[in-house]
Amino acid sequence: MQDIRHQTDNPQNVSSEAINALYDEGKLLLCMERYEEALRCYDRILEISPSSKRASGYKGLALFKLKRHAEASQCYEKALGC
Repeated sequence: MQDIRHQTDNPQNVSSEAINALYDEGKLLLCMERYEEALRCYDRILEISPSSKRASGYKGLALFKLKRHAEASQCYEKALGC
């Protein structure tokens, strides 16, 4: 993870491979039920690409699993373009 974070320090210079690595890590953390850590991956992606519907959807899932339903709903709405 340290390598990925270093690669994403400057949002203007982030490669698609680094973003995909964050998605992969987030999905793995979701599967491992490490939801807070997964949130950090999706928050980082949203810092780089604030309009990412995909990251908003995954963030919503992590928030839902943490029983933070109101926040999850906001993320789902953003992901669906509501």
